[in-house]
Amino acid sequence: LQERINFIGQQMPNGSLLMFLIQHQNHHRGQMTVLMRQAGLTVPGIYGPAKEEWAKFGLEAPKM
Repeated sequence: LQERINFIGQQMPNGSLLMFLIQHQNHHRGQMTVLMRQAGLTVPGIYGPAKEEWAKFGLEAPKM
């Protein structure tokens, strides 16, 4: 993970690039869930049950 790589003209460790890609993916996942809710769609559980799925179980979604 410490080996350096050229990414978009910048030298960075592979570990830093991996962290950047994970955070970037999380950002877009958040955008997707917001847009789906605004469109009235059911959001799938991505990292566990979504709010709607907790309701199907008869439980309140955990507070963040």
